[in-house]
Amino acid sequence: MHITPFAYQIFWILLEPLIRLYLYVRISQKKEDKTRIKERFGHGYKSSRPHGTLIWLHAVSLGESNAAINLVTHFKEMRSEWHFLITTNTITAADHIEKSCAGMPVTHIFQPLDHPRWVSSFLEYWKPNGAIFLESDFWFNLVTNASKKQLPVIFASSQISHIAKARWQKNPSLARKLFSSPSLILAIDDKQKNNFEALASDIKNNNSQTLKIVGSLKSRISNNALNSAYEKALRHYAKQSGCRFILAASTHKNEEQLIAKAVAKLSNAEKYQLIFAPRHPHRAAEIINQLGMMPQRSQGELPLRQNPYFLSDSFGEMTSLYNVADIIIIGGSFFYSGGHNPIEPALAGKPMICGKSIFNNEADYIDLIKAGIIRQIESHETLNETLDETLTEIRQSDKAMLRAIIKGQKMAQEACMRPAKAAHYIISTIEK
Repeated sequence: MHITPFAYQIFWILLEPLIRLYLYVRISQKKEDKTRIKERFGHGYKSSRPHGTLIWLHAVSLGESNAAINLVTHFKEMRSEWHFLITTNTITAADHIEKSCAGMPVTHIFQPLDHPRWVSSFLEYWKPNGAIFLESDFWFNLVTNASKKQLPVIFASSQISHIAKARWQKNPSLARKLFSSPSLILAIDDKQKNNFEALASDIKNNNSQTLKIVGSLKSRISNNALNSAYEKALRHYAKQSGCRFILAASTHKNEEQLIAKAVAKLSNAEKYQLIFAPRHPHRAAEIINQLGMMPQRSQGELPLRQNPYFLSDSFGEMTSLYNVADIIIIGGSFFYSGGHNPIEPALAGKPMICGKSIFNNEADYIDLIKAGIIRQIESHETLNETLDETLTEIRQSDKAMLRAIIKGQKMAQEACMRPAKAAHYIISTIEK
């Protein structure tokens, strides 16, 4: 079905009652904040617009929020007088921003849905001086209405999936208008740059638009010494018990069972403790139901030698887990989630294993796989074999692996410089 810009607006107007009902259903599912639901309709804000320059960054969920925070950190160093408005779709991301940006000139609100009236109300209230859309959440009215108001529109850390690209190509009039709106597009790789060029047929003839390849902006080298007590406790346990840690990081549904089976098949499985750090800690009950009782971080517990599993169901402690792990299995990569950011575990200098689903951070995965710090399995059935081979190399302090780790760490450190580079490009565009 071909949708024109006019038809798109009509759909939103006609579906408004159902959209409102849908949001209230989400409240009952605890997926929306009842006290702030009016923000979804472009009003009911508890904060006033700050004086001076206000830069709006739109992030979707947790990963995009990290990119937004990284940019704001550099903006603040370069333009100390600026203020920042970050919009997100999820409560998890909202909590993350509130905690990470405490003391910074940052206001968080929930993204208004793309109804033309709600978007107009949002823009009229906040009057931002620039709009930055992160990753792949491109809402037609949010983008084009910002452009109509003569705001510099920037797509940063930009990527678009094959499915989304095909969907936009079926609606060329929508795509041309939306993807021709940005003054600057910072794509994650050359492949994504080509995708954006394909979606806006006049992009190459648009002298006011610039496309550059910068890479993902989700990672940075942290100076925080958070959770040092937790890290110390885990190291002490490993020393006392004589075990090594296998970390299943940012796992999604069904991945815990897959990884547990692969670990159980190791000939010396008793020498390893498997730590699960699910992407969504609220899945703790589901994981326990599948694999049995295990100590939980959320209960103030630590691993037990008589239990092969430990559930680190908490937020903000991944760095500590990366540091203590002997090997990291990257979640979100074994089914259809696209793989989570591999740069942060690479910084820890630990060998990693991933599945075949890596489209979210494909360029970084490919580079780290070529470097040798990541091993990608051929199929679910080969996870045990890949894990066994890698653990053997770790025990033997294999020289090729050590070289791969050093190379991977260096690449990860270079990747963490991307937000600073992107911030310079964006400031130049906004102040042009």
